[in-house]
Amino acid sequence: MEKAPNYTDKKQRSMIEFIVVVVIVAIMMKLLVDVFFSQQVKITNTAFVGLAQSFTSKVNVVHGQWLMDKQPNTVVLNRLNSNTREFIRVNEMGWVDNEYTSLACHQIWQQVLAMPLQVVKSKIIAIEIKDNSIKNGRLCRYSIANGQYFYYRSDTGKVKQVN
Repeated sequence: MEKAPNYTDKKQRSMIEFIVVVVIVAIMMKLLVDVFFSQQVKITNTAFVGLAQSFTSKVNVVHGQWLMDKQPNTVVLNRLNSNTREFIRVNEMGWVDNEYTSLACHQIWQQVLAMPLQVVKSKIIAIEIKDNSIKNGRLCRYSIANGQYFYYRSDTGKVKQVN
């Protein structure tokens, strides 16, 4: 005849069951956090690529308007469904540029996208890279912390995305 489990046996079994449940919950939470952060990185990368494409489109729109307006120093764009106008400084080739030497790439970003240097919750770094082959313009590099970046050349208007 089996003996009925005593209080100590029940307590030990309950403690083991509790530990097993805690371990399973911890593993599930770890998996959930990993999935969340991997999605966050993908979202940031996708948003940054979208900003690079928007940057490219706006630079080309400004250049096209510069050609139609008979090559002024400043291109004026009217916003859709609004009376607001944007004044964008261009160089002698009609590409978005800035006459300032300090923070020029930051100013170019502001002229083109009119938004802070940020994507999702990541800061965007804007730096000017000295390149002796560029005589009448500048080379700007816009990058985020994960290493993704794109270049903008104000002498040719080219935007080169690097993943």
